[in-house]
This record gives sequence, structure tokens and C-alpha cells, in this order.
Amino acid sequence: DISDLMGSDLPFLDDDNVECTNGSVFKWCDGVLLRAIKRGDWVLLDELNLASQSVLEGLNSCLDHRANVFIPELGETFA
Repeated sequence: DISDLMGSDLPFLDDDNVECTNGSVFKWCDGVLLRAIKRGDWVLLDELNLASQSVLEGLNSCLDHRANVFIPELGETFA
């Protein structure tokens, strides 16, 4: 899933590492690819030919001439 690579909003844990009980508090968590892009790390996309069409479309902006990705939830572009 593309959210595994780019990130998603996940339930927020309080200081005691306990999930908030009201279920309405979420926090953005970077996925492995977005974390690598931010750090300038290398990424190995093994067996990419087996990826779903939605994942390939999500990776398109990273791998084409634009070489960046826009995360609408954050309102930011990363290159």
C-alpha cells in the first residue's frame, strides 16, 4: 500500500504510550520512503514489478522528471 511507503495519519499515543481512548487524536507518521527522501538515504524497491497499480502511480512523481512527492496531508513537497 502506498501509505506504507509515504506515511499516514495514525492514532496518537500519549506520554505513557497508551492509545488515546476518544479515538479522535491522530498524528502523521512518515512511511519508509518518505523518511528516506527526507534524509537523502538510498531506497531499494525490490520486486517492484509485483507492486499494485496504485503503488506504481504513487511512486510516479518520485521517479519521473519531477523527482519529488507532494503529501497533501502535510501540504508539503519533498524532493
